[in-house]
Amino acid sequence: MALSSGIEATAALARDGIILLEKNGLKVAHANPAAEALFTDGVSTLRAGSEVKQFLAFLAKNAEFSNGDAKVAVRETLEHISGKKGKADLPAFGLGKRKFTWRRHDGPDGSVALVVRDVGKAEELARSLADHKTFIQHMIEVLPTPVYLKNLDGVINRCNAAFAELIGSSPDQVIGKNLADVADKSLVDVINSKEKTLSDTFDDARDEISFSVGDIARTVMFAAARLKGPSGAVVGTIGSLVDITSLKDAQAEIAAASERLTGLLEHAPVGVAISNRSDGKFSFYNQTFARLVKLGEDDENTDAVLLSDRYRKQSLSDMDMLGELTDVELRIRRPGMTEAIWVKTNIEPLDFEGEQSVLWWLSDITKEKHVARELQNKANNDELTGLANRARFLQKMTQSELVLRGTAAPAALFIVDLDRLSDLNNKLGHSAGDAVLTETARRLKRAARRAEEISRLAGDQFGLLFLNKGDEKYMIETANAILKEMENPISLEDGADATVTCSLGMVVFDAGMSDMNEQLRRADKAMRTAKESGGGQYRLYARDLEPELDQD
Repeated sequence: MALSSGIEATAALARDGIILLEKNGLKVAHANPAAEALFTDGVSTLRAGSEVKQFLAFLAKNAEFSNGDAKVAVRETLEHISGKKGKADLPAFGLGKRKFTWRRHDGPDGSVALVVRDVGKAEELARSLADHKTFIQHMIEVLPTPVYLKNLDGVINRCNAAFAELIGSSPDQVIGKNLADVADKSLVDVINSKEKTLSDTFDDARDEISFSVGDIARTVMFAAARLKGPSGAVVGTIGSLVDITSLKDAQAEIAAASERLTGLLEHAPVGVAISNRSDGKFSFYNQTFARLVKLGEDDENTDAVLLSDRYRKQSLSDMDMLGELTDVELRIRRPGMTEAIWVKTNIEPLDFEGEQSVLWWLSDITKEKHVARELQNKANNDELTGLANRARFLQKMTQSELVLRGTAAPAALFIVDLDRLSDLNNKLGHSAGDAVLTETARRLKRAARRAEEISRLAGDQFGLLFLNKGDEKYMIETANAILKEMENPISLEDGADATVTCSLGMVVFDAGMSDMNEQLRRADKAMRTAKESGGGQYRLYARDLEPELDQD
């Protein structure tokens, strides 16, 4: 049973081990990398086409099952695997110090999926997901100021630990509840009274209020403001309560901090947005997000600005399977952008205002991409001339040899060495020599336009590789064109001219039948023969250049 590349690619993203069994059979169709990493000692039993009984035999021999009887556990597992469709928990087991749980699922295209989870890693992932459930909770939790967010129905969507502690509770007991159900009536009445002015005038509410928690009287500086969605409609309220019972002298400073807090979400340094799961329409996005992807206030904005419809469906499917989708890199060019940008986005499911939604985190990585590309160019290219460097040239030769092996494709290698460049350096300085090298690179590109690769091999020596570009006659014509180009004087910065000739060695051969490194040596031998003959000329490699090779 052949699985589609899409199924295998999706399985490869999973953190859990996934073993797919063939439809109507008990043979392994595919095991993802996570599964192979979990069972390194038994990986041979997970190869495509292997009977699943081989893998179960490996477990029976090496694993300790929770019920203590390996044979009974393996028999129960086999019954679940080969039984009816649907989900089924399989007997848990341990390998060494690691504990595993696993389940049977209905897989794609009628296959059976066995999902194996390392209990330790699963617990770690669950803790990680719980630590950053939503963006708003991340942002307010780090603040020492008590903060809450309420929707239009008065339900607290988010609050930090400081707010819960202030009203004598904990965040998990407050979130999702109406304020009247968790706070003292004196506090509820005064907050409702202050918030009422928001719906009437849309102004900020800010005042000093007093209330009691049990027998303890508190005085706080209360601040609240409306929360608006992209359309400008009010979607809820954000409020803060700064305890100033013993800090009356710090009233001005605390009020300023509260004012900054009301703009925290809108001015976050990362792009954040919430889109509807079904139609992709944004119900919220902050200024950073709008600036990154060039969203207009009057646009009908959807998450199609980030993902095409097909890729969106696949991404949401992967998100559902993995719980979240992280570090997805996207290249975006929107109307109004002078050039494309690169962004990294994380997405996770979110229940927002009673609807299934998607939470987007967006960061601009364009600079990092440009730096990476520049580093790659520096690793492969000569900094002075911009040509390929020696490492890239040799790599190109090796790749060509592998690709063309066994063919009769014509090929040629040239080595061009400048004559007496050291004399020019000694006379006019190295800046003049650099100008000659740079101009030589330009002339080689003109005269050898059809070369597969042109490289500065070292110092004043250049290499050219030709593949499927013609026979010996054409290569001689190209060599003469290079020599002719080099006859022209080169203008230097001080207004002087310099004429630098070159010695050219070349070899013509069948690329699929030859050792590229040996051919490069022959081209070098031909070049040295041309230089020993006075320079300013080419030599085509022939056997008689190395008579010693014919000696017994």
